[in-house]
This record gives sequence, C-alpha cells and structure tokens, in this order.
Amino acid sequence: MTLPSLSMPKPYDSAKADEIWAMIEESASVTDFSLENKALADAVFGHSPFLAGIARRKPDLAASLLSTHPDNSFATLLERLREARPEGEKTENLMAFLREEKATISLLTAFADVGHIWPLEQITYALSIFADASLEIALAHLLHARMKKGDLSWPDNEPVPVTPDLAKKSGFFLLGMGKLGAFELNYSSDIDLIALYDANRVPYRGNQTLKQCLVKLTQELMQIMEARTMHGYVFRTDLRLRPDPGATPVALSVDAAINYYHSMAVNWERSAMIKARVVAGDTTAGTEYLETMARWVWRKNMDFAALNDIAAIKNQINRHYGQSQGAFRGYDVKLGYGGIREIEFFTQINQLLYAGRHPALRLRGTQEALDTLAMDQLIPSKTHKTLMQGYRYLRTLEHRIQMMNDEQTHTIPEDDTSFDRLTSFMGYDNAEAFEAEVRHITSEISAIYDSVLPEDETSPGTGIGEAELSDTLAKLGFDDVDNAVALIEGWRRGRHRALRTERAKHLLELILPGLLEAFSQTHNASSALNRFDRFIAQLPAGVQLFSLLQSNPSLFQLLARVMGLAPALAETLAKKPDLWDAVLEPGFYAPIEPEEELITRLDEYLKGASDYQDILDTVRRFIAEHRFRIGVQLLEALASVEESGEAQTRLADATLKVLVPLVEEDFSRKHGRFTNGGISIVAMGKYGGRELTHTSDLDIVFLYHVDDMESMSDGEKPLMPSQYFSRLGQHIITAITALTPEGRLYEVDTRLRPSGNQGPLVVTLKTFADYYTDAAWTWEHMALTRARIILAPDSMQANLSRTIKTVLTTARDKNELLHAVADMRNKLFDQFGTDNPWAIKHVHGGLVDMEFICQYLMLRQGESQPDIFHPQLLESIQRLESAKALSNEEAAALREAHQFLQQVQSLLRLCLGGSPNSDADIPEGLRTTLCKATSTRSFSDLKSAVIHKQSAIYRLFQYMIEEPAKSLGMAKK
Repeated sequence: MTLPSLSMPKPYDSAKADEIWAMIEESASVTDFSLENKALADAVFGHSPFLAGIARRKPDLAASLLSTHPDNSFATLLERLREARPEGEKTENLMAFLREEKATISLLTAFADVGHIWPLEQITYALSIFADASLEIALAHLLHARMKKGDLSWPDNEPVPVTPDLAKKSGFFLLGMGKLGAFELNYSSDIDLIALYDANRVPYRGNQTLKQCLVKLTQELMQIMEARTMHGYVFRTDLRLRPDPGATPVALSVDAAINYYHSMAVNWERSAMIKARVVAGDTTAGTEYLETMARWVWRKNMDFAALNDIAAIKNQINRHYGQSQGAFRGYDVKLGYGGIREIEFFTQINQLLYAGRHPALRLRGTQEALDTLAMDQLIPSKTHKTLMQGYRYLRTLEHRIQMMNDEQTHTIPEDDTSFDRLTSFMGYDNAEAFEAEVRHITSEISAIYDSVLPEDETSPGTGIGEAELSDTLAKLGFDDVDNAVALIEGWRRGRHRALRTERAKHLLELILPGLLEAFSQTHNASSALNRFDRFIAQLPAGVQLFSLLQSNPSLFQLLARVMGLAPALAETLAKKPDLWDAVLEPGFYAPIEPEEELITRLDEYLKGASDYQDILDTVRRFIAEHRFRIGVQLLEALASVEESGEAQTRLADATLKVLVPLVEEDFSRKHGRFTNGGISIVAMGKYGGRELTHTSDLDIVFLYHVDDMESMSDGEKPLMPSQYFSRLGQHIITAITALTPEGRLYEVDTRLRPSGNQGPLVVTLKTFADYYTDAAWTWEHMALTRARIILAPDSMQANLSRTIKTVLTTARDKNELLHAVADMRNKLFDQFGTDNPWAIKHVHGGLVDMEFICQYLMLRQGESQPDIFHPQLLESIQRLESAKALSNEEAAALREAHQFLQQVQSLLRLCLGGSPNSDADIPEGLRTTLCKATSTRSFSDLKSAVIHKQSAIYRLFQYMIEEPAKSLGMAKK
C-alpha cells in the first residue's frame, strides 16, 4: 500500500524488526514491498513485542496487510465476521475464530495508526465496530443454541442459520458504554456493557425463569469474549456500569433499569449514559429504551448540582493519583492530572449543562461534542483547540503504551527498557523532549478543567460566622442590620422550603459573602436583601440555583440589580428560577436574532419534544428565556426601547409562525384539513406596531378562507368551514394562553375583531371586508391603521392586504371623522383617565393621545395619500411629516416625546409590572436607572421632563383634535 509522506519512528529493537521482516518477505506472495512498507513494519515490530508475536505466528497476514490499503482490509474483515459460520456451530470454534480475527484487527489498526494512514477517530471507530460485530455474532450463536433447544422461539417460527440478524427480534440487547458506546475504543481497552431485555418481547418458552435464562446467556457471552485460550482473547468485558451492580444480576429487565435510574441513580450515572449505544441484539427494543432514558439524561435546565457531583468524582481520582503530575514515569495519561479523563469530564459536564437546551450537543463522541460546543460558542475557540490537540495526542500516547504489550494500562512505564521503548515509539530522540511536551499539554488541559469546576464542597466554607455577621453587614452599608441578621439566621435555620436540606444551606453559606457584597452596591442594600428573602421564600428548591450561583459568581451583580430595582422581574424569577440558565448562554447580551434565526432555533429546540403537551411547554421555556433576555438588555441599557419593542415583536412573530402550524397539525388529526385555504392572523395595537413591552398582550384578529367547493374538512370528524376555523382559532388561543407547568406564553386579546366580543372569533375575508366597509365605527378604522399580517395562506395574503388598504383609504367626511376621534378619546378618558404622570398610556398627553393624533391624520389624508399608513408609530410620524400633515416642529415633538415616554413606560412595566401609583412606588435603584436611560440628572428632573412632554403632546392634541371639535360643537365637554 502507498503510505503518506510522514515520518515514522525508527525501530527501538532493530534486530527484532529485521527478523520479522525476513519472515514476511519469505512468506509473501508479493515481492514489490516499498521502502515505506519496510519502514512501517520496522516501526511497529521494532517497538511492539506483542505485534511482533502476531507477525511471527502469521507472517502471511502481516504481508497481506502491509500490501493492502487498510480500508480494503477492514471491509474484508467485517465481511468475514458477518458471514461467519463456525464449523459445527461449536462455541470453541467460534471463540477460536474471533480470537484470530482480533489478531487481524490489532495488526491492521497498528499499521493504519503508526503509518499515519487513518486519523485517530477512524482507528477507534474500527476497533469499536469490530467489537460490535464480535458481540453480534457471539450473541447470535448463543441465541441460536437456545432456539435449537426450544427455550426460545425461532423468528417467524422457522429454523434459520446463525447470522447477526438472528438477535434483531430477540428482546435482548447490549448497550455499549464508555469508549465503546462513543466509537472511541482504545487499542487494548476492555468493553463496558449493560445487558438488558424487554420481557414483553423475548419469545421465551423454557422451563427456567426468563431472568435465569438471560443471566446465563450473558455470562456465556462474556466468557466467549474474555476467556484466554491458546488463541488469546477477544475483549475483556466489564458489566459494572449496570444499575446497582453489587445487588443486581448481570442481565436486567428494562423496567427494572428504568425504575432504578429514575429513583436511585446519581449524576455520574447520567454522565455515563451520554455515551450509551445499542451495540448488539434487538436494536428496536434498545432504541426505545434509550429514547425513554433521554429525558432523564438531558435535563431541560442547566444542572450545576450535577457539576458538583462530577467534580467530587474527579476529586476522588485526584486524591488517589495525586493533585499534580509529580514524577513523569508512572504518570497515568487517562486518570492523571491533565489527562484524558479531564477532557472527557470537561466535555460531559458541558453536555449535561447545555444539551437539554441545545439538542445538537447530545453526542456520544468527545471530539464531536467539543466541536459542537465551540460551534455554538459555548466554549472559547482557544479552549477547543487546546483540548482537541491534547485529546488526540494523549489518545495516541495511550495507544502506543498499550500497543507495546497489549496491556490494559495507561501509565508511562517506570522501568528503563519500556520507558525508552515508548519514548522511541512516540518519535522522540530523547526523554527530556518527550516529558516536556506531555507536561505542557497536561498542564494546559488541567487549567481548563479546573476553571469549569466549582469550589470543592468538601473544602472549608467561606461563609460569615455569627459573631462577625453584624459588623460585616454594617461595613457593607446595610442600614437595618438587625433585620438583615434576622433574615440570614432564618436562612441558616431552614426557615424557607428552599433551605430545608443541609446541602442547600451549605451552598448558600458559600455564596453569601459574594451576595452581600453585590447587594451593598445597590442603592438600598437592605431593600435588596429583603426582596431576595421574598425571592427564595417562593423557590421550590434551592440546590439548583445556589449551585448555579456558586459556579458563576458573575451572576451576583445582575441578581443584586434585579432584587434592588425590579420587583416584578424578581417575582418572575422566583416562579421560574431556571431563567437564570439563559444568562449563561454566550449570546445573552447580544441583540436578539432576526426572526428567521429565531424560527430556526425554536424548530431545533422543539426536536426533542415528545408530544403536543411537551411542545407547548418547550415553546414556553424558549420564549420565557428570550423575553427575560430582552428585559435584562433593556434594564442594563444594552437595548433602546425601540430595539426592545422590535425584539419582543420578532419573538412573538416567530412564536406564532412556529406554533400555529403545530397546533393545526394537532387539530387536523381529528378534523382533517381543507385543501385550499386556511387561517390568517393579523396583529393589531402595539403588536401590530412592533412596540410590544414586557407585559404586553397580543392583540390579534383571525380570518379564514376556503375554496367555495369545499363544504367540509376531510378528517375523521369533519366540520363545516365556520365551525372548523372557529374551533381552530380557539385551539390556537388555548395553546398560547393555557397555564401549563411552564406558565403562559402570552395573554391574547381578540376584541378588535369585527363586532368585538359579540362577533364570531374567526371570520371570512368577505365578512371582514363587509364589516369594515359598512358597519365599523371610526375607532375601529383607527385601530386598523396598526394592522400587520402575521400569517396568511398564499391565496389570501394579497387580498387581505388589499382589503385593509381599501378600508383605510376610503373617502371620509372630515368633520365626522374629527367628531368621532374626539368623542372616542373623551370616552376613554372617562374610563381610564388619570392625572398620575406615571400612567404613561392614559394620562392627558400620554401615548393614547399620540396614537390618536397620528391615526386621525392618517385617516384624514388616506384617500389622497394612500402610502401614508404604517402600523409603527414612529414611522407613521415620519410619513405624516413627509406628507405635510405634520410640521417639522410637530413631528419632532411627537417623535421626542414618544421615545422618551416609551422608555419610561417600558422600564416601569419591566421592573414593576405596571404603572406606579405614586413616586413612592418607584425604588431608588429604578429611579437611577430611569434617569440614566432618559439622560436626566435627577429623579425630580425626570418627573418634570415626563410632565413637560405630556403637556406638549396634550397641547398638540388640543390644537389638532379637541379644540376644532369643540368649535364645531361636536365633542363632549
């Protein structure tokens, strides 16, 4: 075969290499070996007594493998395994056959590895696939024997020969764990297995119990694989990763396994299940089992409590193998400081944290998972590069160590001969360079691994003792020290449900100094502490959140700001503490993605949903996290009010565009569909104008269209169009507003539909057009100026858009229009009016007056200037200015007031959940945030500016609408 032009190590034992080469040349049927073939043989046989022994026994095999590309040799090997029919179906014949083929794969992968023909992942894949195939044929052999005996039924009740497919309907399967499961088997690895069976699938009819039969079968299978005979062994096996190995049989029912994992298993067992894969047996039963287990493995929230458990395992390893590398000879490249296990643990920790939210991370392979972590920006590119390079180097070193004598060892040899042999095998001329490179690589890996771990929970705590608590609080600026001490002592006694466990209390002690320091930097530390007390009083449990904070001290400042100035946001977080997970996403503080990307992400997020209810919950989690993200960006002045409103709107649009088709699909299972047509959704109000705030409802109107020829839907329970779309509309509203364990998506308001609450929920386009042409009130035409189509079938989109424009550009009596607008504003003020300047919407000169000015002018000018309409208020001001319906000064005043008052309203709604009744309801920290957001020097200046801008807008409203209406005697006094 042709070899890459990469250097290979010179033989450590040249005499042995020459001896083996002479035997190969003598036995070979080919005589055109190249110098590269000779160099490869020397590199392998001059370093590995084990492989030299195989070549001495089988020089013809060595010659064949040297002269053939490993891809072809491996394909031939797999074909032999899959077509194997051991003579007389005797177990000893099968065992001999598998052991001879193990010698083949050992030599084949050594040539491919040392010759730089295959990359690391192809080498480990080949070893893993060989293990799979060996297990398949051995299992088929044992099942066949039991079928002949009558203990098991033949497939389809017809005798068949031994083939790997024999086990496919057996109900029994083997899970490959660890490196086997991940296709990462090393050169002399044992194989970690779990033997399981589905009692409802096994065609058992023997005299023993089913468990006895399959336990015996498993024991025989392990004997076939690991027994040492004159031909060697196939693989050492390890069944200790099964549930509770000290108390359970070697083969378990799937029900017993599931019950164990859901009731008794610990986090390292979750970590182990990441790599689980069906390697032999009934793949259907095995796949169903793994799908059932997926929810247990991949939690929807970031599980920092699991991180602590995994860290504890590594701490135990460190205590056994040493916290630092120590002597180079005897260093364990797998379990030692900066070794392979730290890379694997780092990867699995991040998978357990993020894969519940990032399904693409649900990968078995270490390298694939690291690639995805980097691609999703969950780890830095430098970290990714360091770990990938370190992993490949250490796995290669591990292979060379094992390749020398086929020993399951991971340690650098201590005796001089073996150490020098390994140094040469790795391609180094001297031991110093070898040691320096290993130490450099492992120190970088260890630094990365240590950075992801929380403080060891078994280490002495860093909490504040009772004696020093009062002084500490006083120094930090808490003005009510006695109350603060009482709260903290209450936590220590477990006064709240979230603090009933010792672990929760211990974690809180660890984070307490950092929390108090962060609270002290708010404008009122005592107030922030009181709010945090109310916050944890509402938590169902504390360990998860406190573990997250312990692992991410950077969250302290944000937590303190939320507690100090945003009671409404704190209330939301208390109900959904898992929202903190979103803060750790790498793009949390970046602008919200475009709508198309949000749709793509939500679609990806939904891939793991198991049913319709799970879809509703998954969408709610996704949207809640993004709304929280937008809120924090507004709070931290990382987004303007316009950007925030636009982002909230994009999020709502993406939600409907993903969710509505899923609701339609669920609805159609019973009622079918209509071939031509469908439902449309039109956004109104702030939603139509792309100005949603943190507390906004979705104002929407439903319409539908079907072909005149379709009188009924095509489902099992068909419905007429009006019934069908009315029920579908209600189904959509329920999907959005239903209170599930994950909360609501949005509140929905459909009162702006034709005839309001008295009208049908969903109307045809013709009914919509007729209503707005003949029956709608002027205020309904005003509301229609903010209409924006969200969803519509292609056959309806253009007609709906044209209908809305036709209604808006209808000729109007200007005096009647003026009267109707003024009269409607008076009615609204009678119902909602206030002199509270913080009621930004309804106070004189508030947002309603601005909207009325713009909507009145658009309707007045619409017939002659049809392009004047736009649902977004700022854009409509711009168009009115361009059309000379507003002077430059008037447009500037409206624009400035709108931006200013929207900023104030959005922050008040975000932080307080609504409008404060008085100045006293606005916390000091929020006052400062409002001043910063509006560039005012003090709270009194802020309030003056609010009142000043409201006065200016009200004067404009009076000038344009109220006074002209009065002069005509058309408006209420």
